[in-house]
Amino acid sequence: MKKATIISDSGTIDDHLGSNLPPEIVTDVLYRLPVKSLCRFKCVSPSWKTLISSPHFAQTHLHRAEANHHPLKAILFSCSFDLYSVDFADANPTPKKLERPSFKHMSGSRSLSSCNGLVLVSDKGYVNFLFNPSTSEYKELPAPFPEYSSDDVFYSPGLGYDSYTDDYKVVMPFSIEGRVPNDAAVMVVAVYSLKTNAWRTIQDFPYTPVGCRRVCFNERLHWLCRRTVGLDYSKIVVAFNLADEIFREVQMPASYDHDEFTHHDMVVLEGCLSLLVWSQAGRIDVWMMMEYGLRESWTKFLIVNLGSGRSIVDVLCLSMQDELVLRLWEERFRVIRGSVEDDGERLILYNLIKGTQREVVVPGILTEYVVGDHYIETLVSPNHGGRISETM
Repeated sequence: MKKATIISDSGTIDDHLGSNLPPEIVTDVLYRLPVKSLCRFKCVSPSWKTLISSPHFAQTHLHRAEANHHPLKAILFSCSFDLYSVDFADANPTPKKLERPSFKHMSGSRSLSSCNGLVLVSDKGYVNFLFNPSTSEYKELPAPFPEYSSDDVFYSPGLGYDSYTDDYKVVMPFSIEGRVPNDAAVMVVAVYSLKTNAWRTIQDFPYTPVGCRRVCFNERLHWLCRRTVGLDYSKIVVAFNLADEIFREVQMPASYDHDEFTHHDMVVLEGCLSLLVWSQAGRIDVWMMMEYGLRESWTKFLIVNLGSGRSIVDVLCLSMQDELVLRLWEERFRVIRGSVEDDGERLILYNLIKGTQREVVVPGILTEYVVGDHYIETLVSPNHGGRISETM
């Protein structure tokens, strides 16, 4: 019997899984495998390596992972500039130190932004890496603008994918301090293209981002900002369209309780852009924009009450499609056990759909980690966008 072959965009591949299996079945099986297994299978033969490294395979594997709602993993950036991955779906989640480039030359504040399995690791905006935690492949980005001074302030950059140009882009608002005495600072935006490996400025930015994660949804990057023009300092969501590279405002809900002590975060829940609103009390209001761009479609999806005596420290990330990882401070633990080792902070997983919560204990997570985000395991390469490195 003639040996079966797999036909791909990059050529043909010998069927090492058995000559009786149709090639489309073999390919379908490979699409379903986790990234770790696929990286190992590249060693089976040159033809297998070619198939698994092809842009078509990487993109199809990504689309299937998204369609099947594969579990998300958390990526955490520690005080010592190490990166850790945590699978909160495990019964006993344990941080796994990731193989990655040296971030020792980083200093100061850190931020993470993820898209399609790639994670943007940033230090004040001056040092930026694109990193795939699943394959350990990385790329250090060129300095945004070496001629700018250390007085310039860079705000949380965001990573997104533009399907129109098949390009990954990093978008970074930043403030240029006055170049002459008494000259006011100007907010502008820099955009990095993975295809060109270069930065460019595109426009002034009449907003100041506030502490909140960037969300890539509907091929738009979203920031929570304050207006900086006139006397209107109200908060607003600003969306950057990755295709036409234009900012547009997304109005906040017409009526929601907030003041200067209110905290906000953004996530994507049930396929909708969602806003989390909370104060130090153990309550979170979850707003969902049921029809993107339509202010009237904002709906208070639910109210999360975590109980008295609990203060919300931070929304760390999502662990599943609808599960929040929350850092809480509990007064009762502070009083009963109060010590350096146990200062009252707790880690809670709250399922927004089921309304259930459970505490998880992850060694070091409350003392070592500064920022977190979530990612999905993919083959997307930070060097090639669509395909994994040939040197893996």
